[in-house]
Amino acid sequence: MTARALPLSLFALALALAVAAACGGGGDGERPTGRLTDPRSVATATPWPEPPEPVILEPGALTPISDGGDDGSSVEVTPVTSFQITVADSANRRKSPSTQSDLLGTINAGEKKTVTGEVLGEAVEAGNDIWYKLEDGSFVYSGAVTKVE
Repeated sequence: MTARALPLSLFALALALAVAAACGGGGDGERPTGRLTDPRSVATATPWPEPPEPVILEPGALTPISDGGDDGSSVEVTPVTSFQITVADSANRRKSPSTQSDLLGTINAGEKKTVTGEVLGEAVEAGNDIWYKLEDGSFVYSGAVTKVE
């Protein structure tokens, strides 16, 4: 071997050892814990013995909540040409378009009120989520009233 070949051979051997050490050495010895390349060593949540039953909600089962409190000010009211409504029995006037909202009073049988706007609110009946905004600022469910002709 020449004087020049010896340093080159030693360099190649050192490089091979460095690569082997970086790759884990290939031995079957005990592995250090917490290595992200080995998912068995990373702590995980304990799996369920059985998956839970899915919960499927009916459309309209959740009542939307307003982000501005219960005063009806945060709802998007569509202005309409004013018209009058009445009821056969009675209907509740609410602070916002939801049956969970504060009760402000009632509309009694035969009493007339003026509607100034419409708003999407709680669907009290399937397929109908329209509430009317009355001139006093309260809301009444559209399905509970009839328009005066």
